Amino acid sequence: MEYLSVEEAKDRNGLRLVLTAGVPGPFGEAAKALFRHHNVDFLPVRQIGGRDNPELIEWTRHRNAPIALYNNEAPRVRWLELIELAERLGSGSSLFPDAMIDRITMVGLINEIAGENSLIWNARILMLHETVLAVGEQKARRNPMLQDYQYDQGSVERAKQKVSETIDYLTNHIKHLSSDYLIGDRLSAADIYYAYISNVFAPQPHEINPMPDTLRRSYEVVPNLLGDVDSVLVEFRDRIFEKHLETPLTF
Repeated sequence: MEYLSVEEAKDRNGLRLVLTAGVPGPFGEAAKALFRHHNVDFLPVRQIGGRDNPELIEWTRHRNAPIALYNNEAPRVRWLELIELAERLGSGSSLFPDAMIDRITMVGLINEIAGENSLIWNARILMLHETVLAVGEQKARRNPMLQDYQYDQGSVERAKQKVSETIDYLTNHIKHLSSDYLIGDRLSAADIYYAYISNVFAPQPHEINPMPDTLRRSYEVVPNLLGDVDSVLVEFRDRIFEKHLETPLTF
């Protein structure tokens, strides 16, 4: 994928989407899928993972990706903000379910998968812990993600428990579905976020997700700690990709 620099992006209009260059970050991939679903064109802007990104902070007041910047509107970084922006700018079927109770359920489920102290939050704590074990905490703390995810030694067991609990919930939920989707009878944002975030416990094969070897080793941390997940989680993810999402991933 070709990226604009921050300086280049500042002078452009329309939707600019800051993404981590060279890796399939689950949040960035989900953001791209939201806008593609709604037929919204965007200009990719380069962010470097695990770095300070001072020029990005100066422009947006944020270091991480994804960040959506539409014309002169305020930067959007939270998953719900991104969903709502895609809904407003684009066309096609809504990624919110029709029924209010299903919309409430969708927001809650995505928060458990993608919010603070969520599945991916705690999976990343486990990944960061492996880095600490490999190189020592002093060197590992050069990566600002340790501070972002509030890593300390005491957080590791809690993270393991949270990841296991959420995987168990998703397994049970998917086994008892009455449709092909997590909520309701059509694709929702929950399916999109689940599909990409599931890589942290069941990495997709290289031909689908050609992630760098270093990232793949990180994504193998959770299955190495907790064991392989129930096949229904992978089968569900694969169906969502086959029906709705672009493969192979490009980044």
